[in-house]
Amino acid sequence: MRPFPNPKDMVHGTGLAPSSHLQKVLLSELKRIPKLPSVPGAKREPLSVDQAGPFESALRESYFREGGAIIAEYKQGSPSLGPFAAGTSLRDQLMAYQAGGAACVSILTEPRYFLGSSCHVAQAAELGLPSLYKGFVISEEHLLDAADSGASAVLLIARVLKEHTAAFAEAARGLGLEPLVELHDLTEIPAAQASEARLVGINARDLSTFTLGAPSAAPLRKAFPNAVLIRESGLATPEDAVDMFAAGFDAVLIGEALMRSANPKGFLERVLTGAHARVAS
Repeated sequence: MRPFPNPKDMVHGTGLAPSSHLQKVLLSELKRIPKLPSVPGAKREPLSVDQAGPFESALRESYFREGGAIIAEYKQGSPSLGPFAAGTSLRDQLMAYQAGGAACVSILTEPRYFLGSSCHVAQAAELGLPSLYKGFVISEEHLLDAADSGASAVLLIARVLKEHTAAFAEAARGLGLEPLVELHDLTEIPAAQASEARLVGINARDLSTFTLGAPSAAPLRKAFPNAVLIRESGLATPEDAVDMFAAGFDAVLIGEALMRSANPKGFLERVLTGAHARVAS
């Protein structure tokens, strides 16, 4: 197994300004590492690079059935917006996601800025939904926490992990976790390719400023012809999500819009109705 980098060196080597949103979150996660598991909990079957786990399988099944797949996210706050959905019932929200046709769920785990918890991942697992441990993974302890929480997949941010992305992906598979490698821009493609990622996301949000851009699926499909391609962030309406399917993405991750919606189930149903109509036309 490839060696892990020192988390402190990695965080302080990002080149980001201390005042940037991402650096603040990473420093928060660095302080949290001593509170995370240091040894594996219940043994899980490892995954091979040729093996699709439940998270990937659910996305592919939804794509072939509906013309697109949705990862519905539970988060109560963010560094840029503050606690915009604090106190929203986790169970009610996840049940609405399930009823609306979400293939998988994404659960924020960073507590200070996103008001998250790995306990939320465990509760999602109880509903039988394939879940993504969406944190800012910078240590083996984060991976152990993801595995112990019952997550199916774990987010690995190439902007943060850089040349160590492959080591984290290998370790994740060894713990039975599917790595979802997130890119911020196309310069990070080599790191994701080295990780042999089967799940590749591109975040439309600049992780240092949290402003939005508009990434395209085309260069990702060329670099990852067999991966599930996921468009993340900035999808405010069902129509925005359907447009991403038309642009070549297999799946979308929707968070803030669902957390703000008075009817998340209806929101998701509109996405899938639009995706299905696009394929049928």
